[in-house]
Amino acid sequence: MWRLLTLLALGLGTVGLGRAELSAAQQQGLQVALEEFHKHPRVQWAFQKTSVDSATDTPYPAGAFVRLEFKLQQTDCRKEDWKKPGCKVKPTGRKRTCLACIKLDHDFKVLSRMVHCPMEMQVQRESKEHQEAQCSRVEQAGEASFYLPGQFAFIRALPPS
Repeated sequence: MWRLLTLLALGLGTVGLGRAELSAAQQQGLQVALEEFHKHPRVQWAFQKTSVDSATDTPYPAGAFVRLEFKLQQTDCRKEDWKKPGCKVKPTGRKRTCLACIKLDHDFKVLSRMVHCPMEMQVQRESKEHQEAQCSRVEQAGEASFYLPGQFAFIRALPPS
């Protein structure tokens, strides 16, 4: 029985390690999401990322689309000091579950963003369809300026000789 529990613990540990390794685009997306969250006027305390539940990045002609689901927890610092390493997570602090959809160009400049971090008790009341629709709009940002092959191709008749 102990062997089985040990193997299970080791297996879960390696799964957690895979989630901790984010690509460069995902790291930049997470940074943008945290900055956007802490700019919100109703946020008064600093929050710290406690976990990343899912992270994907999809390449597009305009850049990369990053979709992140992560959890935040309140710290003992004010929101202006959220980047300081001395901020400690409050064990009884508020928790938030976040969905961030960010479109970055090839130089990691933000083309579009949507960051939604309701408190954990509000998650069920929020409309998932509405959040996914907003995420899709972010995903398509910047794509209209790129032309598809043949989009403006015309057959032009040669003048009669």
